[in-house]
Amino acid sequence: MGNHKLTPSSLLQLSMDNVRECTWPTLLAVLLFSCLATRIITGLKSWPHKRTDAGRPRSVRVVPYWFPWLGHSIPFGWDHIDFVRRTRDYMNEAVFGIILGGTKHDVVVSPSLTRAVLASQGTSSTSLINYALEKVGGDKGTIRNLSASDHHIIHHNIPDLLMREPFLTEASKVAKYIIERETPNLVTFCRSLVDQAPWERRSEAEVIDGQEKPMAEVNLFALVRNFVGHIGTSVSMGQALLEAFPNLLDDMWAFDNRFPALSLGAPRWLPLPGLSAAYAASDRILDALAAYHQAFISWDEGIDPGVKFRDLDDVSEPMKQRIRKFKELGLSPRSSASGHMSLFWALNTNSPNVVFWHILRIYSDPALLEEIRKEIAPFAKVHRPSREETGLPFQEPPKVSLDPDGLFRSCPLLKASFYETMRLDSAGLSFREVTSDLAVTESPEDAAAANSAEPRTYRIGKEGNVIMAHGVVQKDPQLFSNPEQFNPLRFVVTDPDTGAQKADMHTIYPFGAGISGCKGRAFAERTILLFSAAIISMWDIEPTNGKHFTIPGHRPSSGAYLPKNDIRARLRMRV
Repeated sequence: MGNHKLTPSSLLQLSMDNVRECTWPTLLAVLLFSCLATRIITGLKSWPHKRTDAGRPRSVRVVPYWFPWLGHSIPFGWDHIDFVRRTRDYMNEAVFGIILGGTKHDVVVSPSLTRAVLASQGTSSTSLINYALEKVGGDKGTIRNLSASDHHIIHHNIPDLLMREPFLTEASKVAKYIIERETPNLVTFCRSLVDQAPWERRSEAEVIDGQEKPMAEVNLFALVRNFVGHIGTSVSMGQALLEAFPNLLDDMWAFDNRFPALSLGAPRWLPLPGLSAAYAASDRILDALAAYHQAFISWDEGIDPGVKFRDLDDVSEPMKQRIRKFKELGLSPRSSASGHMSLFWALNTNSPNVVFWHILRIYSDPALLEEIRKEIAPFAKVHRPSREETGLPFQEPPKVSLDPDGLFRSCPLLKASFYETMRLDSAGLSFREVTSDLAVTESPEDAAAANSAEPRTYRIGKEGNVIMAHGVVQKDPQLFSNPEQFNPLRFVVTDPDTGAQKADMHTIYPFGAGISGCKGRAFAERTILLFSAAIISMWDIEPTNGKHFTIPGHRPSSGAYLPKNDIRARLRMRV
């Protein structure tokens, strides 16, 4: 053998050759060992503590996991309801910890503990707001890095206007007017797309010939989603926005269809169907909202906003104050658009889906449909003016007249059916950051339901993260008999003294609660009831097969569930 001189480069080459030969087996072995070690260590740490003295807070046990850093991210992201339900039963705890992306989150699954956390002054939603600004609004830090006082004004003080008078009354009047005007045009029976209403064009509407009354066949979810989204956006942000950008809602749907992946930070280049389209839709929404912001600033200063935006006077007062505050802080239109997109997203990812599920559940039960129609009849009146009344040679289209206060206060079955829809067809998550050490105790009723001898108290440390999985509570058989069955009567309570009935949401919190709960929940409930009452009163809706509706499965969304598939339905006017 010849002599070979060893040089640094030859040693490096030899090392690289050896690494190539053993890289994959070594990496696989390291990965398997890491996962096994992680499972053993976290399993030992999760072992139940020794008996805790009555009344003394117990620390939160972390669920064992296999994958370092990832922890429980995959099963939680895939189906958080099933994961949390199974984990609750495995841990036998009302609060347990999970690891998401290297961060511990304490999951609360008891109704009384959920109430306690949501009502606590020691929790904050600031981190959630900032996360949404980044992931939903594409904020580069301009809004997130505002001072604490300015941040509070934008995200609490101004949104709080949505819960108060005079906004509730004024916005309800606007919503009532537009819903009354447009519900007769839910389907126009026009064959040409040009002549159809904007929401109708996305529903693949087809006019059915040979019927006694005009009839059309549509994709029901697409129709209702766009109808509610169009009107809801107009009420809050003014009608000029969608007139200037008629495809804006389509972009929001494309964005929302991939929201779970976007919220986890999936990069644009990831080969996930629809992901790159969702990013492109997000860019278009931000461009549109930047133009909208600039137009309002010009209009507010008495300057012509341009041909796209003629009249912006119908923009709601909270939205006007939001734009003016961004201007006062010196934010550019593009930076401000991130904040507006979070609002636009919130407007359109819950109510449109809920109205669809609500009317579908009601139309799926003919007896319930008849009862609700009787109940709302004094407050949702539909009539078609005769030729004698109008003095015109042709018949006028039908009209609907709505009484929002009557629907809201005197229709317990309608409201209870809405609550039951929220229970079955939404699975919201509430996130809170703990700002001071927190001790919460479950109620004796919840302890008894969990077969615990005494109520348990949990200690959650400062800077901890809390998740409340409302969907698990909403389908808990300990709280709701036959939890998969649609039964609005479970939310109807009778006053023992007067015999009066009312709808009570009691153990469910689909909109969250407390200072950080959904600011628009009161207005959202009113408008959902207005939409449902108007449609139910004016339209007959039946499945294309002429039998019964089949309730589609659920698909995750950022708000109420999306249906796994749309439903073809036939619509005709009742008058």
